[in-house]
Amino acid sequence: MPLISKKDIRGFFTITLPTLLVMVIVVELTLKWIAPVSDPFERYKNPERLNSLYIESQFKPNSRFTFEVESRLPKMDSSVIFTTNNFGFRGDSLIHPKPVNEFRIFIIGGSTTENLFIDDNWGFERKIQEKLQDSIPSKTVKVYNAGKSGDATPDHLSMLVHRINHLQPDLVVLFPGINDLNRLLGGYDFLHFPKPTEKLSNSTLQQVKFFLSNFQIVRRLINVVNSEKPDARTSIFLKSNYEDKVREVMALPLVDEMPKPDLDIYRRNLLSFVGAVKSQGTNLLLMTQTHTWSDEADDFLKTNHWMTGVGQIRYPEQKLSQALTEMNGILVDIAAEEGIVLLDLEKEIPKTSDYFYDDCHFNKGGISKSAELISGTILNNFKID
Repeated sequence: MPLISKKDIRGFFTITLPTLLVMVIVVELTLKWIAPVSDPFERYKNPERLNSLYIESQFKPNSRFTFEVESRLPKMDSSVIFTTNNFGFRGDSLIHPKPVNEFRIFIIGGSTTENLFIDDNWGFERKIQEKLQDSIPSKTVKVYNAGKSGDATPDHLSMLVHRINHLQPDLVVLFPGINDLNRLLGGYDFLHFPKPTEKLSNSTLQQVKFFLSNFQIVRRLINVVNSEKPDARTSIFLKSNYEDKVREVMALPLVDEMPKPDLDIYRRNLLSFVGAVKSQGTNLLLMTQTHTWSDEADDFLKTNHWMTGVGQIRYPEQKLSQALTEMNGILVDIAAEEGIVLLDLEKEIPKTSDYFYDDCHFNKGGISKSAELISGTILNNFKID
């Protein structure tokens, strides 16, 4: 005799299950009517850029992201936390007006500055700040990271003028290049900003999480589970997808010739940036763009390049390397002409997976080495105490 009869099964689907569904619906509607709880993921369901007439992209203040990083990437943590402070920069909370005893540094650049998949504890801003503070205990040193993926010199200039200058920086560090190259090759119009919608992830797990968080019952469960760590309930879990990026780019047709980018645009933008910094009486440090498009790169890096694709075609790494070398040369020349301190970072860091995990992005080894070089350059060239 079966443990569960056909009558029991029929009763479950005709009486028990409908009753449970009605009860859940009643509870959901009651909670929504009496004491609704806000959606913890609302800002991620509508992740619009903070577009303005002047600033193409920026992070919202007090943002928090949790990333899962592919295990195959060298010297990377499997899970990282990325947060922004009360002004939308990576780093400690920012006090305005600036305290008298504080030496304030801002680093501006694209994704090589931003370090999206590097934990807060290992970011540029954290490591440089720690090294400088250890060397200058008499002064409070604060380093803020204003890097943003995809940003190029027009964005760096806007970030400086509209978001940073009034915050009284003592030193600005500019780390430009890679995104300007991509824009110049792609026929980018430097006078009119595009305003794309920023999509953080399309994973099935994320979509399920978003769907369930529409319900009051689930929102309360999220709060209960994370009652001792309130930040976790507003954190969204995302995954890196470099393996997919590499596969997609490698499928693009490889062209032998590359259009010659108009580097005069790049030079003019850099000079505008320099002028904007000097006009405020602020110190400036320029850094050349690092990359691994070279025969010096190790076997892992050579198979993990994905930034060689621009639009629907792929360019030879040698040609891209030559173009970026020209752009770095422009930065070196401007530093010499304008009397600005330069750190030739591209020549200082070996092109191996001890320091990089793809075309240009640093892993923890690269962050550590860069922070050492940057802090040393600052201590040797600028008066802090």
